[in-house]
Formats: sequence, C-alpha cells, structure tokens
Amino acid sequence: MAERTTRSSDWSYAEFVLANAEVAEKGHMACIDTATGEVKPGQESTTLVPVGYFEENLIGDGSKKVRVRLFKEKRLHWWENDTNPDDVVAADIMKVCYIKDSKTVSASDAAGTRSVAGIVWGVHSTHGVLVEMEEPWS
Repeated sequence: MAERTTRSSDWSYAEFVLANAEVAEKGHMACIDTATGEVKPGQESTTLVPVGYFEENLIGDGSKKVRVRLFKEKRLHWWENDTNPDDVVAADIMKVCYIKDSKTVSASDAAGTRSVAGIVWGVHSTHGVLVEMEEPWS
C-alpha cells in the first residue's frame, strides 16, 4: 500500500485576494464573499462570511492580496483536488467540499452520494485544496 504524506497547517493569519475597488482598512471586519472567494470589508450582502480583521490598508484591484488576522486559529488540511468539471476553484472558498476518496476532495456532491469533507479555505495548483475539517458540518 502506498503511504500518503499528510499536510496540515495552523492559521491565525491568512492572505486573500481583495475584491476590485474594495477598500481594506486596518482593524475593520474582513469577510469572504462566497459568490467569488474574494475578501471584502463588512457590508450589506447576503454572500459574506466574516473571518477576521484587516491587518493593513489597501485598495483592491481584483488581484492584490490583503493580510487578515482570523477571529480564531484554524487547523487546515491539504487534500488533492478533483478533476474538471468537479474540481474545487477559488470561487469555492468558504463553501463546503465533498469526499471523493481517501485522498481527494471535490466541489461536486455527485447527486447526493458524497459526504461533506469541510469548508474550503484555499486552492493551490500544486498543493491542492486547503480544508477546515474539524467542525460538525450539516
């Protein structure tokens, strides 16, 4: 049997892409927009999830990353990403992903046959998908 190396990280800070034309102000609420996976300051919206405080002042252009101090330290785990069209993408940040197999997570629940793996915190072309798995997902 092949042994898989496990990779996990404890995050108390994170960097996220600041949405175009949004203004991050140090100490203000930082939220992930579940529609895009980008970070925005707290504002009226039905798609924002508050995650922490901005650590710097910055105006977003849709590609600049801004540092955020998380409300609570997170234990996150790297998993392999499913293949297209079921791969997890940046717009899936703060959304649930699903267990495909013992080493892979997917954006698709395959017609209701897959269990929730956890919440997506990051997607990387080399490392895979960064997932928070310790919470009881419903």
